Amino acid sequence: MEVSNSTGFLLQTMLLMANHQWNNSLYNAIHNVSSSSASNVTLTEENTRCYGVYGCFPLTYPWVDEKRPLAYHPRPPAQVDVRFPVFNKPVREHPRFIDINDPDDVQNLGIRADEAIYFVTHGYIESGDRPWVKGFVDTFLEHDPKSTVVVIDWRRASTPPYTQCVADIRLIGAICAHIIHMLYQELGMRNVDKVHLLGHSLGAHVCGYVGYYLQRDFGLKLGRITGMDPAEPMFSDTDPIVRLDTSDAKFVDIIHTDATPWVQRWPRPGGLGMYQAIGHVDFYPNGGSNQAGCGDAMEKFIQKNDDSFFWGFQEFFGCNHLRCHQLYTDSIAQRCPFVGIGCESYEKFLAGDCFECDVDGHYCVDFGPNAWKSYRRLIENGVMVEPRPIRAYMITGDGVPYCRTHFKVTLVLSDSEESLMHGGEIGKMSLEFFGEIRNRTQRMEFSKDPIYFEPGKNYSAVMAGKDVGLPRKAHISWEYKTNPLNPLTWRLLAAPRVYVAYIVVQTLEHRSRQVFCPLQQAAVQADKDNEFRADYCSN
Repeated sequence: MEVSNSTGFLLQTMLLMANHQWNNSLYNAIHNVSSSSASNVTLTEENTRCYGVYGCFPLTYPWVDEKRPLAYHPRPPAQVDVRFPVFNKPVREHPRFIDINDPDDVQNLGIRADEAIYFVTHGYIESGDRPWVKGFVDTFLEHDPKSTVVVIDWRRASTPPYTQCVADIRLIGAICAHIIHMLYQELGMRNVDKVHLLGHSLGAHVCGYVGYYLQRDFGLKLGRITGMDPAEPMFSDTDPIVRLDTSDAKFVDIIHTDATPWVQRWPRPGGLGMYQAIGHVDFYPNGGSNQAGCGDAMEKFIQKNDDSFFWGFQEFFGCNHLRCHQLYTDSIAQRCPFVGIGCESYEKFLAGDCFECDVDGHYCVDFGPNAWKSYRRLIENGVMVEPRPIRAYMITGDGVPYCRTHFKVTLVLSDSEESLMHGGEIGKMSLEFFGEIRNRTQRMEFSKDPIYFEPGKNYSAVMAGKDVGLPRKAHISWEYKTNPLNPLTWRLLAAPRVYVAYIVVQTLEHRSRQVFCPLQQAAVQADKDNEFRADYCSN
């Protein structure tokens, strides 16, 4: 990969995009196209170009419309030069390559026809030898040793301009479809149900094209496609044939991690990924943007990259976009439960409005390798009457392991005479749960902002922490917030405190519900750990 040239262009593009909405004016700015020519749609050459067995690639609707005002044909196969290194247990360090012109060699690749075959592909200005791709290969082979991993390496076509890459991946998808069909024939496969494609950014749409051409040209339907933060520019709100969609495989799951709208203030540009739901299940970790740890200052990223400004700067800008494949790789190891739940919005999810699995359409789906099995189980068990798309939300950590247990905590404030006489208080609550053998979560905020806790009221929120199994007890800490301009917050004679009658703790992953109470109905005091236990609750 030409790091210096391509990355320089990428950074310039990112800086430009930080201050432009992704519309015709952005295309004009990047490509120096006049407004009149962009509005009339720019065609570079004749409307259709054909490449032998791979078929023809027209520049007509829906490949050209107001969302894609600049259109190019794919470059010839020799220029695209896509390669397919094969990794399995026998050839892990020194892969063999699939040669589409030598079908007889397929038998020598060590591919087991009855085991899983994973195809992994990168995105714009990347290559098949990136560390994250190697991480996928190693993790898949470690946890599924009989499987085969094939990398779709299209590095020569992934260089700027972006619009040409968008055109080239149509041909790349067709070539890969022919590769899969060749494996299907030469290995005597019964179907391609165990073929699973995973693509990042533009690579997600590559996978979509593979699925499309495999059906169109050979009547075969892929088992699964996982789109990791599919690229947004020139794909969002387009016709399904243009982008990855549910028709491209029997199961399509999407991970959204960088879906912030394009219009955003410096220092970070808007998101590179789509917000639009396009799969059978669309996972939105942390709401689909602003991933944990990605809001750190640039200096921290530079320090993490051995004081390299170049790589620190890269990770600073791409942190959210890259998080998707980090999450998926971590989920393969299955260090702890990784679950998302369907909900109308992330805000409703955080408020606890969607916390009971498979109730009122709030379906729970496993994130990662078991997603398809989990989705299929909903249908087979009659929980979901017919297949329907699910928007699943979840909270993750900022490092390995990323998986977290989700807790819904309901604070039930006492309406006792003592509580009513004392009145309400303003502050922030934090909770910590304890399991067995010194197993504990980190301290988790009940809310980001101070809340007015009123006697007799209930307050609910969803938070996430380390998996401790079923909690045995809870510690609640309360930070009192006073405002010198607000007399209601003054506490001159009485110590600030909140009378919490009990708390209800539900866990999404363990589907449990527990009640914890304070000892002898004691009030929660500020700036100390207040212990709540189940055996403190009176019958």
